Amino acid sequence: MRVAVIKSNGYIDKRINKILIFNEIKGDFITKFTMNSFNKYDVVIFTYKNNIPNLPKVLESIVLEQKIFVLYINNIVAIGEFYNILDNLYFSIIDKNNIETEFLSIIKNSLKYITEINKCKIENEQLKDQLKSIKLVNKAKSILMIKGFSETKAHKYIQKTAMDLRLSKLETANLIIENKIDI
Repeated sequence: MRVAVIKSNGYIDKRINKILIFNEIKGDFITKFTMNSFNKYDVVIFTYKNNIPNLPKVLESIVLEQKIFVLYINNIVAIGEFYNILDNLYFSIIDKNNIETEFLSIIKNSLKYITEINKCKIENEQLKDQLKSIKLVNKAKSILMIKGFSETKAHKYIQKTAMDLRLSKLETANLIIENKIDI
């Protein structure tokens, strides 16, 4: 796990650094967070001490990208300025007085859930692609069935034509749908 901490040049940085070192977590203290940091880090930490104009909007834009987990360390209980992202899995807020007790568990649990969500997103995209392929092949089969093929023969025709043309079944189905194969 790699952590980026936006420097505040104060005692909070020292407390965060102690926790990172004690738990053998690689942490970099940086002056600003750029879009290139998404690929480099798993977590970015901001504090109320950061001198960033319009910090709530900056955090909101990073969280809504859903590419990196954002932890915000606050000095007061008020959370109203974060209402848009408060229930987002990519964001968490803790009180500065609870850093030692909450910091590590929040980061580890959040990263675990984000990893699972990303796996589900990938699987979802793969399933959508499979469904799209099935629909296209079925559409090609129905075109062949209108021309007198049985469903079984239509399926075999698509398979054989795909092999003969050295194309995928999906590409062959598209050619049938576009009427680019003589039947």
